[in-house]
Amino acid sequence: MATELDENLETKVTLSFPGKREAEPADVVFVLDKSGASAQKDIYNQAKSFLEEVKTKAQTDGLDIKVGVVLFNKVGNIQQPLTDVVTGYDNILTAMNSSLSSGTNMDAGLLAAKSMLDADAAVKAENKHVILISDGATYLYCKNGDYTKPYSRSFGIVNGADKEGGIWEYQLREYNTDNAWKKFSDGSNFIFSQAMTSPKKLGEYLAYYRAQYDNSDRNWAQYDYEYKREARNPIPVDVTAPCNIDVAFWSTDDTFQSMVNAGYDMNVYYKNAADFDGQVFLQYLTRKSNESKLDTDFNKLKAKLIDKIAAGSTVEDFIGNNFDFVNDASKISLNVAGEDLAPEKIDETTYGFGKRADGTYRFTLKYTAGENEKLVFTLNEAAVPAKPVVLTYSEVLVNKPTEAGTHSLKVNESATLYPVDGNGDKGTASDFPVPTVTYTVAAPEQKPEQKPEEPTKPADTKKPVKTDKKGNLPKTGDSALAATVAALALGSAICAAGVHLNCRRS
Repeated sequence: MATELDENLETKVTLSFPGKREAEPADVVFVLDKSGASAQKDIYNQAKSFLEEVKTKAQTDGLDIKVGVVLFNKVGNIQQPLTDVVTGYDNILTAMNSSLSSGTNMDAGLLAAKSMLDADAAVKAENKHVILISDGATYLYCKNGDYTKPYSRSFGIVNGADKEGGIWEYQLREYNTDNAWKKFSDGSNFIFSQAMTSPKKLGEYLAYYRAQYDNSDRNWAQYDYEYKREARNPIPVDVTAPCNIDVAFWSTDDTFQSMVNAGYDMNVYYKNAADFDGQVFLQYLTRKSNESKLDTDFNKLKAKLIDKIAAGSTVEDFIGNNFDFVNDASKISLNVAGEDLAPEKIDETTYGFGKRADGTYRFTLKYTAGENEKLVFTLNEAAVPAKPVVLTYSEVLVNKPTEAGTHSLKVNESATLYPVDGNGDKGTASDFPVPTVTYTVAAPEQKPEQKPEEPTKPADTKKPVKTDKKGNLPKTGDSALAATVAALALGSAICAAGVHLNCRRS
């Protein structure tokens, strides 16, 4: 904002932040594997503590955060849609504490979460966060984005064994075919149990079986069936035939990577408590988003959510050509959360606000004169919507318009907030509106109109016109000219005759 010009042609400019726009709303969706013992382990207690801390900060700092909960078993179950973390806290917690059984379909859980986040157009992709907690086991998958319908594959009954399209289905292929028919790049046998020893091997393994599923003349894809224990579509036992866990893994990965590509913040937590160890698969999922690393606590995510404008954030204000900054401490003020912080002059162009015991300042203001005159305001502590920072300073008009009329003048060229979050990561810059003031140039005074005086007639200085003896006026025009020529000719003739006579007398 800016006040109108005073008698000294000065204006007071105010920069106030952050508001709701700068803090920006955020979404968090928990995707929880509640099909096995992993649901009971410590990582869930950490997740609930994280939720409570986020709720408390959102309430005290005025943050706009919504939380949703998806549980997955054989399908994706939206237990709680996106809900304000403060007003809906109890419902969110109840959803997190609920449990399900029967089947494991991580693909369905991620698809359900994606549908919730995709639908919230009011939140930027970078402010959409997914918290996936799982033991890494999954053997069911979805088709066409439908998270309510599970699919599987089965080799049927092989040598008296029936894995029923479950997590151990791959063993029927591995135990009943030649293990040494193909090798990994490190020379080990090309089997599922070897693939699960590293994310790199798993990627090599899935790439091969996906090619078989998509392109094989055997048409292995035809053996998918909607998962029901009483329904089967047995696959011929063959080393090149993809099993259910293969399809489940790459289907889950496809959905996960689509969320990464959409710009969503993907957080993956592992806590194994079942007999199937899927940690390598979870690491494979995060190869693009987190260099195959899994999250171990919620501190980094918490900082993204509740410290969006943290220490290190700055405001750059380019003043422009019309005005000059008034470099006078008495005309600078700062209010933070209702508290006035008096400026202290550090040097000729720098002011500090809120001096600490160690000699540092909570905020600083640096002035740069010259062609690119600007102010840089630096935060050395976090700012939140409920406790706004309000900086006020003065400018003086130096480039005054001269043309008559009322002029609208921008008090600065631009002012931009450059946020840094609690992890030191840069956020999206936010531009302040550019205020204007008016300056009026009066039109010059007009003298009253006077009736022009009549011009004075010149004195009559004409000589009297002579007439001949008869009283006739001299002739004009062509006839007068002829008479003159005739008279001249006659005079010449007489003169010539006289000369001739004189000559002859001589």
